[in-house]
Amino acid sequence: MAIAKYSNNPYAEAWRRLKKNRPAMVSMVIVLLLIVMALAADLIVDYDAAITQNAALQLARPSAAHWFGCDSMGRDLFARVIHGSRISLLLGFGTTLITTLVAVTLGTTAAYFGGKFDNILMRLFDILISIPSVLLALAISAGFGNGVPQLICAIAVGQLASFTRVIRSAVIGLVDQDYIEAERALGLNNVRIIFSHIIPNAMGTILVQATMQVARNILMGALLSFLGLGAPIPTPEWGEIASEGINYLRYTGHIVIFPTIFISITALTINLFGDGLRDALDPRLKGKA
Repeated sequence: MAIAKYSNNPYAEAWRRLKKNRPAMVSMVIVLLLIVMALAADLIVDYDAAITQNAALQLARPSAAHWFGCDSMGRDLFARVIHGSRISLLLGFGTTLITTLVAVTLGTTAAYFGGKFDNILMRLFDILISIPSVLLALAISAGFGNGVPQLICAIAVGQLASFTRVIRSAVIGLVDQDYIEAERALGLNNVRIIFSHIIPNAMGTILVQATMQVARNILMGALLSFLGLGAPIPTPEWGEIASEGINYLRYTGHIVIFPTIFISITALTINLFGDGLRDALDPRLKGKA
């Protein structure tokens, strides 16, 4: 009878399980291709085609010369979608990075030290959570004006409270563990305990939550851009492109269809990868693969 062999490295073992999850691996490849597409956008199609207006090509339908057609100003829609991926993915990954760093810092500190800081922080976050994240992001975006930095801040603030509470819940389960008490008894300082033992053991929760957050942030960014609170015109962004196309649905739908497809594929693949990552990092699944 074959005996399964497992690595002492939990991340190597998680990667072994993740590789057996075909939907997650296919999704990971698609996400990587989207990232490469965003980084190499200038090599795929010239940026001028995304912003140069041509009255003769207004609302031109997809053709060999213009694969996705043209928008209401005669700008090549393929170029706008490809270059728009930069802003959309920046909103997803950039905002998630900022939110993760702040949430891990606040959630870990609150759970580890507890006391008044924990109580005050949680009550403040209770107030934030009571406000719908979309409404909160709308208010911040409207207050600070249009622009990618303002949009990143708006989305980050809107998602921070729920993310921090998840991290805090994960850390609370670790703080009272025997090995943490042993570290304290040996005289290790709090900073070393947090960075050497607390955060590494909560990394599975952090990674899964951050992955799911990317998809939510991309959708949130697209929604805010759709409402006119995204990058300034004529900078292409998927939500802004779809917003413009809504006005011409009576005549043609290609302006809405293509950016919507990219938004949907990106969010779906990231969520599928997040599901696979969650299953791979769940210690209860050890021995089942």
